[in-house]
Amino acid sequence: MKKLIFLFLISILVSSCGLLGVHFKVYNPKKEGTYPKETKQNKLLAETTKNRTCFDVYHNDINIEVVPSKKFISGKVKISAKAVTDFDTLQIDLYKNMKLKSVEFENQALIYKREEGAVFVKMPRQIKSGESFTLTATYEGNPISAKRPPWDGGFVWKKDKDGNPWIGVACESEGSSLWWPSKDIMSDEADSTDMTITIPKNLVAVSNGILKDTASTTDKKTFHWHISYPINNYNVTLYIGNFKLLHDTYASTTYWKTTQLNHYVIPYNYEKAKTHFQQAKKHIAFYEKMFGEYPWQKDGFKLVESPYAGMEHQSAIAYGNGYKNDYQNLFDYIILHETAHEWWGNSVTAADLSDAWIHEGFASYCEALFVESISGYKEYLDYMYWQRVSILNKRPVVRKKEIRYFDYHDSDIYGKGSWILHTLRTTMANDSLFFDILKTFRIENHLKEIYSETFIDLVNKKTGKDYNWFFKQYLYQREAPFLEFCWTNDKLYFRWKNTNEDFVLPVKLKVSDKTITLYPTTKIQKIELNNSYPEFYDNSKELYYGIEKNTKLEGEFNRSQ
Repeated sequence: MKKLIFLFLISILVSSCGLLGVHFKVYNPKKEGTYPKETKQNKLLAETTKNRTCFDVYHNDINIEVVPSKKFISGKVKISAKAVTDFDTLQIDLYKNMKLKSVEFENQALIYKREEGAVFVKMPRQIKSGESFTLTATYEGNPISAKRPPWDGGFVWKKDKDGNPWIGVACESEGSSLWWPSKDIMSDEADSTDMTITIPKNLVAVSNGILKDTASTTDKKTFHWHISYPINNYNVTLYIGNFKLLHDTYASTTYWKTTQLNHYVIPYNYEKAKTHFQQAKKHIAFYEKMFGEYPWQKDGFKLVESPYAGMEHQSAIAYGNGYKNDYQNLFDYIILHETAHEWWGNSVTAADLSDAWIHEGFASYCEALFVESISGYKEYLDYMYWQRVSILNKRPVVRKKEIRYFDYHDSDIYGKGSWILHTLRTTMANDSLFFDILKTFRIENHLKEIYSETFIDLVNKKTGKDYNWFFKQYLYQREAPFLEFCWTNDKLYFRWKNTNEDFVLPVKLKVSDKTITLYPTTKIQKIELNNSYPEFYDNSKELYYGIEKNTKLEGEFNRSQ
């Protein structure tokens, strides 16, 4: 999803104990940011309970009609699943503002109980482990309208410049049950999905996957789309508007396959799109080189002009950035970022929103890597700098599990997530190994829902080293490390602040014509400098920490002896 950038004052510190040069100070708020209140609705939609783990969904068949003039949808969803354990009650989900008309099993209406957005369905008999079954939910209503899409999600009901309805939906944090009955949990993806959309005849309906069929009546038209692959429920989407198809192809020179590109745009932007959307081919080629072949070759790739900024809907990316190359006139940030999600977020999926940095941090880091590929390492570092100034350190990057929560006022899963990968790369000092880890991680976990521990275990395995100290600090602790120091004539005193005791990030120091590597700990250390002028490499620009003075360090050291 498109991120918000929040800039804040960068403090520059100079030591009064002895001039060591100018150093970068990271932002560390004294108080941890708050989490949302754990409401009943929040818990019911986020928790992994026995009523959700008892079955595995393998197909969703969504058949809906959208009435733009009333901002109204109605339809029927068939959920095909397989029992994982014996059960007689299961949970599906649908926001409480939507009317659930019936839930049926084997042509029999079932008894169900609604609590907030959860629907507890009582089966007519015990379903045995391994048994396949289908539930059919019929529903209707006015889905929540998005206040600030895509960050505060819901349906978007707008009109284009010609006055035609222009409709979309984005619901990453809110979940799919905002607009269709579903097992609305990150850790279960249907193996395939069908989306059938009926709308006024003068409009076009676009969804994920490939268009299988259309049918018309006097005043309505129906579009049937098929998604061939597993998909996150929040990525299942629709777009409705006066669209014109822009067909193209992408020929991979890495995997020698041709992918169909079927973009949908507002007609008055068609000529712009023909030129502007060409850059998507460069992005796909770069990501294929770095992380493996485009994951959804059978379903193709498309950008769909949307009435909001952007969203990574699998094989049907929402594009609403105004056809501008907003990075030095070189590329369109939205196309670059959202395309990265086809690998990070859509192919490799976090099993819980607490690990959403696997989506957003990796996709944000992809932006910097692309800049490096076209402009060099210096421009890469400059790009990383601007990601860094958005970091707030109010909460750990990995958030509390099983909370339906995604705070876009705190963009650390983007910028800090990206900086974690950049710092890991710098610490390892072995690009071939680092990029092998990223590619292996993507390929090994394609179509899987995973936690951060999966990535940590792979790093440890590939490097043959224990990097738990690194991830414990940067993923699970909110504060960034600070190197406190004091220099007095012939001695340098230093220590880590805001770190765990096992934090072993190296720091470089210049003394005369020599380079010294320090390994600070949480305890004060000192080194003799023989009155030589010390100067830190400010490698905090490449390693995520800050440097600050502490004139009391010498006294603290002496008292401890």
